[in-house]
Amino acid sequence: MININTFTQLKSIPVEERIRIIEVILQSLKDDFFPKYKPQKVRYKPFKIRKFSLGEEIHIDRDELYSERGV
Repeated sequence: MININTFTQLKSIPVEERIRIIEVILQSLKDDFFPKYKPQKVRYKPFKIRKFSLGEEIHIDRDELYSERGV
């Protein structure tokens, strides 16, 4: 709570200064309610491909394949 002496001192200062005090108080409240979000740096992992073999290389005749489908 604010004490009476502080309140009377605030009444005696100019309006511009009182507004500035209010702005500082509001900014501190905003900082308390909405802390500044600092995004973390995204670390990229290198993409590694494992080679593997499916066996022999297969050659397909497209004409024969499509003729079976009726195209």
